Amino acid sequence: MKIGLFADAHYSSQALTCGTRRNSLSLEKLKAAYAFFAKQGCGLCVSLGDLIDKNGSHDEDVKRLKEVRDVITSSGIETVCLMGNHDAFTFGREEYYRIFGGCEPVGRTIDGLQLIFADACYFGNGERYTPAGGDWKDCFVPDEGAFLASLGESETPAAVFLHHNIDPALPERYRPKNADALFRGINESGLVKAVFQGHYHPGARTIYGDVLYVTLPAVCEHENAYYVFDTKEFTVNPSV
Repeated sequence: MKIGLFADAHYSSQALTCGTRRNSLSLEKLKAAYAFFAKQGCGLCVSLGDLIDKNGSHDEDVKRLKEVRDVITSSGIETVCLMGNHDAFTFGREEYYRIFGGCEPVGRTIDGLQLIFADACYFGNGERYTPAGGDWKDCFVPDEGAFLASLGESETPAAVFLHHNIDPALPERYRPKNADALFRGINESGLVKAVFQGHYHPGARTIYGDVLYVTLPAVCEHENAYYVFDTKEFTVNPSV
């Protein structure tokens, strides 16, 4: 199966934020991404988080999220949506997925490849992000032991998906507080073939041993900021 990936749409009514983010253009970019995924024959898409930004009122936030939802559902392609820090600082998890009518990240195996979804929308003290906000640089993957144990539950190769960054080549402020332990566990598992991330808007690509790390460039700042891989032909080499 081909799987389409994208990250960091930051969709909102604002034309420009942070000097380079063209938030209001992201909806049209997502339409273009899904047209591309359909043309490529993707059977699944994964949003790596930060679909929206705050719009000034909760009603407006809901409106924008529903617009994104409508693009996704009208595509006819099943989509998994991870929450990023901007999503979690705007919506509680329950409300977010209720508006979508699904799209929760639930692990599965496709064509012999485990898809494992991780969530770092937690503060270092273990509390989940809420719309009350907080320091986005304070992030943490809870139940680290359980997550690492899941890598060895079978002998099936795996791909890991999360919004935040485990790749140590990226700036520290984008990485969970337990990123080093996760990195070691992933790379020592012998099963993980790739890690797909968002959050770091320029994007990146690094290979450590047999593990490919791909950080998707932000939809709100780049053109054609999406990625497709085929689970049946997935190999770890520079041509992937």
